[in-house]
Amino acid sequence: MIRLHGVPVEGVVVSTRKGKKNCFEVPTPGRVYYLIAPTEAERDNWMKYVKESIVLSQGGKGNANAPAKTIGVQDFYLLNVIGKGSFGRVLQVRKKDNGRIYAMKVLNKKNILDNRELEHTKTEKNILQKLAHPFLVNLNYSFQTPDKLYFIMDYINGGELFYHLQKEHKFTPERVKFYCAEIVLGIEYLHNSGVIYRDLKPENILLTEDGHIILTDFGISKEGLAADNDRTSTFCGTPEYLAPEVLEGKGYTKAVDWWSFGTLMYEMMTGLPPFYSSDVQQMYFKIMHAKLEVPVTWDSATKSIVTGLLERDPQKRLADARQIREHPYFKDMDWDALLRKEITPPFIPPVRGQNDVSMVDPTFTAERATLSDGSEGNGIISAENQKKFEGFTFIPPDEK
Repeated sequence: MIRLHGVPVEGVVVSTRKGKKNCFEVPTPGRVYYLIAPTEAERDNWMKYVKESIVLSQGGKGNANAPAKTIGVQDFYLLNVIGKGSFGRVLQVRKKDNGRIYAMKVLNKKNILDNRELEHTKTEKNILQKLAHPFLVNLNYSFQTPDKLYFIMDYINGGELFYHLQKEHKFTPERVKFYCAEIVLGIEYLHNSGVIYRDLKPENILLTEDGHIILTDFGISKEGLAADNDRTSTFCGTPEYLAPEVLEGKGYTKAVDWWSFGTLMYEMMTGLPPFYSSDVQQMYFKIMHAKLEVPVTWDSATKSIVTGLLERDPQKRLADARQIREHPYFKDMDWDALLRKEITPPFIPPVRGQNDVSMVDPTFTAERATLSDGSEGNGIISAENQKKFEGFTFIPPDEK
């Protein structure tokens, strides 16, 4: 016996119900469910994924090859929409068996294939699954259905750094230094793991309920660059934070992350990125050629680190994590205590408990918590394309 969404099921078999082609049935004690696919191949593929996504009762008794445990959408209550994008949406969810709150990122497979984002999606899953650090978001589970992919991550409820920066315009020097120090440790860990982040920006930095930063969204990250001089060449990222060598179309190294870091540091202290323009092409020109204007109110250490990070020549750029940590700007920083989260953050988000969504944009939370907003269209993909998503499911070893 197997279970589908908690309902006992006797079996999933091909059916000739009323002469319908490509039909299969899911019989339960209360009724029989009939599902019709567009083609025979799709029918077989749907049957396969229904069987793979159900929870086997009694640990799969009677099926020696069955997995000890599976996980799926049926294991979560959908609470609130907390984010949206071209990729899909992010929901706040509660796991039914333990009551824990998570963030569920839902990706549409057809959108991924149509936008040629398959490799980026696989990379994001690999990075989230393999890497663990106090200042990186944690992946708890991943699974799939015939039309969607699901990441189950920690729910970080202190709001995006972007939200707080927009609200306050700029941060105090103490607050900037604290965030920058935690970001340095997160980027250093990624680089030591052979990963270029490539999308450091306020929208991808979350605050925990006790005020620490969490880096998230590794959708355009690149893994496999072990050496400091290893290069890649894909043009990607957010315009305001792109390094000059990316705009030049040349191969680039992990040094691009430190340019983005310098841009972010400047923005947190002034309210805008250093070369910002509402005209993207003009902004690109300024990134390539404009003089860096440094506020006269900055002390010498602040000026030194920002100009070092925003050096256009990547060979001369301040792009070594050890040198950055040893820079006079961070002279009083206890890096070991920071890594252990023993330094009290200068700002504590005003949230009340894990369920709180007050730091989330209300245009998101006002929406109904569903897996799709209805704008995705037909999400069906071929059996051949389904194979491209094999191996996506992840359950921690201690839960299998």
